[in-house]
Amino acid sequence: MTWVPAADLMTLILAVALGAARAAPVVWLVAPLGGARLPATVRTGFALLLAALAAPILVASLAASPGAAALADLSATRLALLFAREVFVGLCLGFVASAAFRAAEVAGRLADTLRGANLAEVLVPTADERSSPLGALYVLLATVVFLQIGGVARLIDALLRSYQALPIGGGLTAGSTRSAVWVVAVASVKLIASGVGLAAPVIVALWLTDLALGLIARAAPQLQVYFLGLPLKGLLAIGVVLIGLGALEAALTGDFGGWLRLFERTSASF
Repeated sequence: MTWVPAADLMTLILAVALGAARAAPVVWLVAPLGGARLPATVRTGFALLLAALAAPILVASLAASPGAAALADLSATRLALLFAREVFVGLCLGFVASAAFRAAEVAGRLADTLRGANLAEVLVPTADERSSPLGALYVLLATVVFLQIGGVARLIDALLRSYQALPIGGGLTAGSTRSAVWVVAVASVKLIASGVGLAAPVIVALWLTDLALGLIARAAPQLQVYFLGLPLKGLLAIGVVLIGLGALEAALTGDFGGWLRLFERTSASF
């Protein structure tokens, strides 16, 4: 039997734990990786599994870190700072990875608000939270598209490569902090742009409907255009969504390509 030295075993355990601290926010935030529907123990176990797969990279990066010589004498404060740093990086990566699904939900909520159904709420199965009916539909469709294009494999591969781009056991430099700010800013702008873009057909159709109803009200003031417009706009919005499901799926596929490229650049830019 071959015995593993205690120092090497402690290095391995610490490396996997730090790697899991980075992977956990990504697993927690991205619905196809589990999201809020999985129990916390399962999500934590999945994060530990991903870190264990990257154990050789994690051990090498931890051994090459500036404080490698003092690993055996880590203080509680320094250990907490190391874990906080990995959680911070994981939150940035998770925000970028989950923003695509948030953009789909924004599009659905915007469409529901414009058609006058903003008070209607349903439970989103992938997030265990309440959303608008079209918001839930868009999120479910986005999840299906993400699985179809192999997004899970690409996401996990980019996460594992982030351990090489930003080794564990180090600190947050000014450059990595600027990268984190840049990531959050770009992802936030892209989230809004994608949400509005996905809802554009419904926005245009309802804007034209309002314009037509306004002209009818001007030509025939005796008609109750407001009460006529409520069911008309609701049915029109649903019709546009159902007719354009194919185009919506193609748009989501293109959007996910951009989001995955942004995630991969984020993993390599810290």
